Amino acid sequence: MGNTSGAKYKHMMYNVSRASQKSGKKLEKAIARYVDLIKKESDQGETKWIYKTKEKAQARLKRYGVTQKMIDAALAKKWLTQ
Repeated sequence: MGNTSGAKYKHMMYNVSRASQKSGKKLEKAIARYVDLIKKESDQGETKWIYKTKEKAQARLKRYGVTQKMIDAALAKKWLTQ
């Protein structure tokens, strides 16, 4: 029958906010992934794997609303650190 007392949680001392943040760095990671793919493409040439993965990465960037200016800034930062 389960918990029939009408309580939402099984015990009183339940920390409601204990779930961690799920999408904190999603945008940064998507941009970093695309930048890495561009770098890999310049090193290895366009392979089938890079082509397919780049398509998916571009779709993800479009879905997140990432602009070309943001990608260029990440590229400049990546090239300066190496």
